Amino acid sequence: MAKLITVFGATGMQGGGVAKALLEDQDFQVRAVTRNASSDKAKALQARGAEVVVASLDEPSTLGPALQGAHGVFVVTNYWEYLNKEREIKQGKAIADAAKAAGVKHVVFSGLENVQKIAGFPCPHFDAKGQVEEYMTSIELPMTFVRYPFYYENYISSLKPQKVEDVTYVLGVPMEGAEMDAVSAADMGPAVRAIFKNRAEWLGRTVGFSADRLTVQQHAEILSKHLAPKVFKASDMTADAFAQLGFPGADHLGNMFKFNRLHNPDRSVELTRQLHPAAKSFDTWVAENKEALLKALD
Repeated sequence: MAKLITVFGATGMQGGGVAKALLEDQDFQVRAVTRNASSDKAKALQARGAEVVVASLDEPSTLGPALQGAHGVFVVTNYWEYLNKEREIKQGKAIADAAKAAGVKHVVFSGLENVQKIAGFPCPHFDAKGQVEEYMTSIELPMTFVRYPFYYENYISSLKPQKVEDVTYVLGVPMEGAEMDAVSAADMGPAVRAIFKNRAEWLGRTVGFSADRLTVQQHAEILSKHLAPKVFKASDMTADAFAQLGFPGADHLGNMFKFNRLHNPDRSVELTRQLHPAAKSFDTWVAENKEALLKALD
């Protein structure tokens, strides 16, 4: 009998990758949660065999039906939608309580560290998820925490390389020479699927994903190799200077980069490859996504 997994954020980057991977495996049935069942992404999931249901983490009354009969649930919350830490914590607690009430056997939560507690400075999009992790642990949910690092996809979206001359671009990622873990977020679905497939092995564990650990300068060299004649270089900006850039959330991102550099959070290429041997290196991902990268630079 196929196990039913409810996937929140099923039309987003993380949840979409998880839903896609689960749909490729006959051991699982997928219930994809969305706020808009008529979106193209929701319809595409339905066409592939997912049950699409409408629910919202902001409306606790919708969560019970979304979890009814589910063996497992994948949960991702999105701080950046509202830039509101308290709202994200409330959402996380609501789904935790609903999963407890529904008797879900395996909750996989996309969490992060509580930076305020560890480092003494705020990083709200980490801190909220860290507090949700603590709450889920306190109510004894059957948990696995997965922690995503920097996404390769950021170079196509929120952290596009900035043009400084005709063919020269700067990567605005202020790691100040330190190495940084990264993955293709869309590529981590099979890793989450492996966690659901091997519940006994992964229950109670925290898995920090990483498919490649490189400096931003190495990222620049790989982009330069594949996207020539365009040339890329690492920014010499500090994390503290980045935090002063003034756009919404700049201070939070600056503190995130500072935390990554100073505290080297636990992400594991070895564990990630154990779960998903084909997890793409940055070099492979850039080679496969040349067109998308070039389009983002135009």
